[in-house]
Amino acid sequence: MTETARRFPTPGDVAARRIPPSPAAPSFDRDRWERALLAAPLPHHNARLLGWALAHLAPRSGKFPAGGPHGAERLSAFTNMTRKQLGISLAQLQEAGLIHRPDRRTWQAKDTTRPITLTLPSAALRTEPAHTGGADR
Repeated sequence: MTETARRFPTPGDVAARRIPPSPAAPSFDRDRWERALLAAPLPHHNARLLGWALAHLAPRSGKFPAGGPHGAERLSAFTNMTRKQLGISLAQLQEAGLIHRPDRRTWQAKDTTRPITLTLPSAALRTEPAHTGGADR
C-alpha cells in the first residue's frame, strides 16, 4: 500500500495566497470641511449658508450623485434662497475650492442635477503652520 504524504500549508503559504485589502477611499471628514468653510474667504454669507446646508445633507462620502438630494428645489427650501442665489453661491463655493462640479457646458444630462463633491481647498490641506522665514527676529 502506497502512502501519500499529505502537505499542510505553512504560514508562509497562507500569507502568499492572501488577497491584499483594497485601499479604502478617503472618507469625507465633515468637521475638517466645515473648518475650511469657516476659513474660506467667501464674498457673501449666502455661500457659507449653502455650505452648511451641503455639509448637513452630505452622505458619508461627501459626494452627491447626479440627480441626488441637492436639487435646487430642496436646497431652496432648506436655505430660503432663490435659484439665482443658489447658483451664485455654488459658483463661489467652487471658486473657493470647497466643492467640485462638472462643467455645465459639458454636462450631458441637462435635466439632471449635476453631482457635487465636497472638497478641501489646497490651503486647508496644510498641517503645519507657515514658516516665518526669520521675520520674528
